[in-house]
Amino acid sequence: MSQLSALITSLQNPLLELEMDSQSHALEQIEALISEGSLHHSPQWAGHMSPAIDSPSVLGQLLAGAHNGNLLSPELYPQLVTIEKQLISWFCELFGQNEGHFTHGSSYANLEALWQARDNASNPSKIVYGSEATHYSIIKACQILGLEFQAIATDEQGKIDIGELSQACQHQAPIAIVATAGTTSSGAVDPLTACIKIAKEFNSWCHVDAAWGGALLLLPEQTALQGIEQADSVCFDPHKALGQPRPCSIILYQQPLPLLAGIDADYLKQPPQKTLAGSYGGELFLPLWCSLLKDKDVLRSQLTYRLEQARLFHQTLRKQTNWQTFYSPSGIVCFRSNSILDLTLLEKQGVLSRSKIKGEMVWRVVFASSKTQAEDVITALEPYF
Repeated sequence: MSQLSALITSLQNPLLELEMDSQSHALEQIEALISEGSLHHSPQWAGHMSPAIDSPSVLGQLLAGAHNGNLLSPELYPQLVTIEKQLISWFCELFGQNEGHFTHGSSYANLEALWQARDNASNPSKIVYGSEATHYSIIKACQILGLEFQAIATDEQGKIDIGELSQACQHQAPIAIVATAGTTSSGAVDPLTACIKIAKEFNSWCHVDAAWGGALLLLPEQTALQGIEQADSVCFDPHKALGQPRPCSIILYQQPLPLLAGIDADYLKQPPQKTLAGSYGGELFLPLWCSLLKDKDVLRSQLTYRLEQARLFHQTLRKQTNWQTFYSPSGIVCFRSNSILDLTLLEKQGVLSRSKIKGEMVWRVVFASSKTQAEDVITALEPYF
């Protein structure tokens, strides 16, 4: 406790050393930041995948900041290594994968997965297939790696069209297929088993971007992610679905990663693996560890509650309006009306956001936070019914 107190004092000292006017201005800015961040705690906050932070994870952030270890030198930080291994082992079991590590976000994880796919390819293709709703980070990764992304059409719910994917593969086999478990646009989950089957048929790597929807595996009754354990790689973002601060992302693999070839990092006792992340420490996982110190059933109940609120919101829209609705199992509900709806004010307040399904604009409501209430979101929307 004395070390934590010293840390808090060290944070206060720079403010105290400022001149009075500067100190007052700094405090005003800090208060404004706190007010801005409190938007995520509103029961009407449903515009984006930015949930209220799970309280124990804040302690994890402080611990990581005070510790400041670098796991490129794991021999110096046995406590960090133990905690990291425990967490990775748990996630490997959850996702049915054999190896993994933490990284700074799923944009990094998607890039690394396609890097592995490119360098472990069993065919000379440069094509990567994914749905029209694939996250833009996949397209960026392809550009960086010299690969060519080709979008496959989606069905009416935003899932990849398996028939279109099969035809595309028959025309030109891909180096990789990216299936999305919880699209950013509508929360749709691609048919994973079918995507993986096609990838195996054409000797292609199959990566599952489960940044948003991966949390569904915490629920024993879920079926949406069936088959994910057969993927070559999977990524998941606890900072989206489990209320964790950034950065916190996990990339998991079926096969062990090789060591980096042709690199002599002579200052390290252990040669680095072929991963995108370089220096990193507890900031990637200590907040999550603190959240998981409590019963994991608490996380499951929070997830169950969010999904129940999404179902309630969807059911209420269908009863009280004639709007076309799009419901996903991952906690996102989209809708549109035949008449023009100007919901700009609610958009600015973070109640909802805009998205697209099959190229047409829809309004999107994201139940990312356990503090978001369907009733409160409906109350904000009722004047537009």
